[in-house]
Amino acid sequence: MTEVRIATARGIALAGTLRLPANVTPVDLEAEGPAAVRQEGVVILAHDFLTDRHGLGDRLDMIAAAYRREGLATLQFDFSGLGLSDDDVITLAGEVEDIQAVSGWLASHGYVRQAIHANGFGATAALLARPERVRTAVLVGAVVGPQSILWENVFSPEQLDELDRHGLTRLPDDNPNPRQWDVLSKETLADVSLQSPDKTMADLPWPVLMLQGALTDELPDTADAAAQGFALLPEGSRLHRVRAADTAEAQAEVARLGAEWISRRLR
Repeated sequence: MTEVRIATARGIALAGTLRLPANVTPVDLEAEGPAAVRQEGVVILAHDFLTDRHGLGDRLDMIAAAYRREGLATLQFDFSGLGLSDDDVITLAGEVEDIQAVSGWLASHGYVRQAIHANGFGATAALLARPERVRTAVLVGAVVGPQSILWENVFSPEQLDELDRHGLTRLPDDNPNPRQWDVLSKETLADVSLQSPDKTMADLPWPVLMLQGALTDELPDTADAAAQGFALLPEGSRLHRVRAADTAEAQAEVARLGAEWISRRLR
C-alpha cells in the first residue's frame, strides 16, 4: 500500500492510496525519466457525493480488493474538498478535473491500461471526464438525468440563507476522517439536480457497465434516466439492475460483475 499526493491543474492536491495485486513489481514513484509500461492494468475508484475514498461503509475497499484478486492494481482517492485531499468547493467540474489528474498521474507511472469504477456522483464525473487512457468503466448509480430534490430537507434555513446571500454553505463531514466540513455552492446543487443523458451519456469513447439498485443512497430517478439514455452509449455497453436481499449481497454482486467486466477489457 502506498499513500500518494496527486496535483491537479488548478493546484489542488488529491490524497490517494495505490495498492498492487500479489506478485507484481513495486512501482518506483521516485524514478526519473519515462516510466516503464506496467504489465498489470489499474482501476481508478471514484467515490459518491460527500463520502471519501473508502466509500459508504468501506464498500469501495471491498470492491478494490476484488479487482486486485483479478491481478489489477487499484487507486482510491479523495475528491477535492473531501477526505484528506486539499480544501475546495465541491463541484462536478472540480471532480471531473480530479479524475483526469489521477488518470494522468497513473499514466506517468506506466499505467497505460486503465479502467474506472465509480459510485453515484463520482460516476457522473467519470462519464464527463473521459480520460484518454481509460478503456472502460463500471458506473454504479450514476446521476445521468434531472433530479427532483427538495433542498430544504437537506439544508437548514440558515444554510439556505448562506447559499442565497454568499453562494456557499458548509455541511458537517460525517465520514471517518479528520475533515470537519464540506463546502458546497449553488453550482453544486445544480450539478446534482440538472444533468441530462444527452450530456452525460452521449459520445462516450468506450463501452460501460451501468449498474442500478446497488447503492443504499441511490437517487430515485437514476434508473429511469439511465434507461432512457442507454441508446446513446457505445456498442457493447450494458445496463443491469442489481437485485439482492441486503447491502452485503448487493455489494458482492457489484464486485463480481465489475471484476468480470473490467478484467476482460484490460487484458
